[in-house]
Amino acid sequence: MIADDYQKFAALEDTKKERVINAAMKEFLNGYKNAKTDNIVREAGISKGLLFHYFGTKEKLYNFLVDYAIDIVQQEFIGLINLKQQDILDSIWQLSLLKQELSVRYPTIFDFVTRVYVDDKDCNAKEYLVKFQAMQKAAMDEIYSSCDMSLFRDDIPQSKAIEIIWWAQMGFANSKTKDIEKDGIGKSARDNYDKYLNELKEYLDILRLCFYK
Repeated sequence: MIADDYQKFAALEDTKKERVINAAMKEFLNGYKNAKTDNIVREAGISKGLLFHYFGTKEKLYNFLVDYAIDIVQQEFIGLINLKQQDILDSIWQLSLLKQELSVRYPTIFDFVTRVYVDDKDCNAKEYLVKFQAMQKAAMDEIYSSCDMSLFRDDIPQSKAIEIIWWAQMGFANSKTKDIEKDGIGKSARDNYDKYLNELKEYLDILRLCFYK
């Protein structure tokens, strides 16, 4: 949902809105500091005056895009998670497949959200990142609360096994973000998604061998 501050933009026809959003997200993949509004208006086919009429400043445009991207992720990713899945490792795998589907359907949004994490120190989008992280945590808490503990070996503390799985999953995700920070976002994140999935599956298989009966 578009906030009241952007109702002038919301009143545009859908095709024009999408053109502006896609052009802006594409430009911000270069980084918040490097993004040029001249490039955005050129690709979107609107005047610079209109862009600032809708959003006021580059920062407000950026924050709008972050909020918009998070809403899409919530609807198309978080909202599709099967919270009744009782095998926690299968849940993590399902999350990864949903993320892959999202990256194919909305490649600009996926790359843009990744870029926001990389640019955390260069922009004023922290409140949106907090919202996104809280949304992810709430979903994971639901998944962990429905976990079938009987799948785990009897000779290990099951709550600690859950914590180790959580740390492993978060550590894997953070390592990929650091790779992006190091190498840059030149290529779309989806280009390497098969490699990412294969690597994740190897880790999940190891965790299954370690902790499951």
